[in-house]
Amino acid sequence: MSNPDNMATDDHFSAPSGAEMAAAETAANTIIGGLKNYGIFPPDHASTVMLLNGVQQTVSRFIEKYGDLSFEVERQRLVYREKPMCEGEASVDNPVFILYRDGIRWFEFLAGIQEPELATFSRIFNHYRVIPEEPEDDLVTALWRANLLHIRYEASYEFWDNEPVMDLEAFQPVDQVQPDEEDSAERNGWESVRPESSTEEYQKMSLSLAEGGADLWNMTLDEQQALAQLVSADLTSDKSEVALQLMFVVLRCEEEPEVYESIVNYLHEEFRLALDGRNFRQAYFILDNMRQTAKLLASARPWIAALHSRFLADIIRPEVLDAMVPIWPSLSSMAAAELKVFIALLQLLPTKAGMTLAGMLARIDAPQARSLIVEIIASYATRDPKVLELLLRRDEEDLVLRLIRVMRDLPDRNTVARLLHQVKDHPRSKIRQEARRIQGSHNMY
Repeated sequence: MSNPDNMATDDHFSAPSGAEMAAAETAANTIIGGLKNYGIFPPDHASTVMLLNGVQQTVSRFIEKYGDLSFEVERQRLVYREKPMCEGEASVDNPVFILYRDGIRWFEFLAGIQEPELATFSRIFNHYRVIPEEPEDDLVTALWRANLLHIRYEASYEFWDNEPVMDLEAFQPVDQVQPDEEDSAERNGWESVRPESSTEEYQKMSLSLAEGGADLWNMTLDEQQALAQLVSADLTSDKSEVALQLMFVVLRCEEEPEVYESIVNYLHEEFRLALDGRNFRQAYFILDNMRQTAKLLASARPWIAALHSRFLADIIRPEVLDAMVPIWPSLSSMAAAELKVFIALLQLLPTKAGMTLAGMLARIDAPQARSLIVEIIASYATRDPKVLELLLRRDEEDLVLRLIRVMRDLPDRNTVARLLHQVKDHPRSKIRQEARRIQGSHNMY
């Protein structure tokens, strides 16, 4: 509930003093220096303990005097209240660049920060300084799992939009439609700064099919026995996966609107059941193939557009997505591969799903779960200004504060000014203060 007293209180906004800017720069240098030097000695070494203590003392002094300490993360520098700090090279020797490379775009230290949290933050950063060949998690996900209560961060929108490479095993996409180059660029924006992975193994697999010759089809006795076991297992397994593949084959061949509609209705029910059963891979498969089918048949059968629109509108209703409510608190213990599929599934949902997810926040108390919901909703808002405008009217402070920062990055300054005006009288004082701060920094008074 909002605080009625805030309505009568006039917020104070002023430009930072020279002393505050100097203190922020000192804190920035201390934080980045701590990240750079952590790992030189073991965690319990006296030098490491002194390093973390120095960071904690510096940050705490700033917070005590000026409030929570936050920085924007750009490619080669931090920014505090529009002033660049800690500028350096775009290399792995620069912690700012590593944060940017791995998707961090903003971070904040809150009052009460202690050395154990700083140690965890530094340890995770140090682990992902050099990207492992086969990482279980990434820096953003690892920080989220750590649930650091006094360190907040925001990931780039491209991070949440980026689709993971998934082995869907039995789910082989039917007539895979290649995405447009523009769409592909949008989904992989921040990956351009990551080192390229080797394609040698993929090339070997591709060449083996062409060069295998007749021997490719000759099976040894062991291979025949292994195949027999697979067939036997398939005969006793759930046939829903095969049925879904067949349904998409039929759907793409179907030219009768009534039959097409009945198949879409069937797929809607299968999506709901998959979500209820926490079968995210199956739900992802359905949604991804519905998207591909709509794209593939758009010009040949324009009448399918209405059916696909209704399908998408139906699957984001609360009665369908509410199956996620008990899932959110358990995400931190979810295996990395499953978590990535779950996030990829969320990103395939229409942007209006943000309204349904926002409605769940009243039932989710865990900060860790709320932070992920807010980040997903923010990624929707960057793609749909109408959804952004509707969500800015909500009461949840953590959500609206995040959306104000989304709004700040919009290219149209007139739209930014209009939306900031919309929240300047919000019942929560912290939201009003943030709106006024951004107005001041963009000279929108």
